[in-house]
Amino acid sequence: MSSFSLNSNLYINITPRGAYYAVQDNASDVTRSILLKLLMMDDSPELTDNSVIELCEMELEDASNLIHRMQTLGLISGQQEIETAPEKNLEDALEELLGALSDSKKVLLAEHSGLYLGASGFPHEAAEELAAISANLSEVYQRHKRLLHGNLRFNQHAWGLIDAAGNSEVGFWPLYIGFNQFALVIHGMPQLNRPAFKQLVWSLMRRYGATT
Repeated sequence: MSSFSLNSNLYINITPRGAYYAVQDNASDVTRSILLKLLMMDDSPELTDNSVIELCEMELEDASNLIHRMQTLGLISGQQEIETAPEKNLEDALEELLGALSDSKKVLLAEHSGLYLGASGFPHEAAEELAAISANLSEVYQRHKRLLHGNLRFNQHAWGLIDAAGNSEVGFWPLYIGFNQFALVIHGMPQLNRPAFKQLVWSLMRRYGATT
């Protein structure tokens, strides 16, 4: 494998795609471990030999190759300015962050128990019912996870109610944060490629991921 040198004066920035990969599953792999470390930090780390060695926990050549591969996959990027973790209290920012994740602005965040932490666009009664449904779907998924990913080789983790054209009306997206499991319930077209999704995951990791 060819080795890659690191550019100086850059900071390692996790992308929305990288944030999604980090929390879509709780299976252990080196790439997910690095992304979770980044989401636990106060600031984006500087791209240096020492920081990359510490982040990847491997020799410099292997670490540089891995960082390059993660960048090629769009999981991280190099930026010239340092990025700081969200400062706004999660409860205060939750509705705005959730609303940015769908074209309909209807999104809620539910706990594994079936209670919802926050919602945008959904009335209280609907949010309660959808959160309960997300908990039931989570149990179904856990029972059949080995079959879905092992035997059938389905790589996706979300569930959805779809129309005759195959478009999702409501989707249920699991998020694994530390030892906690949450679910995003999204009405309409998901917008998980936006900075708001990374901000949400970063906030959740700093609040609930300390035991990872």
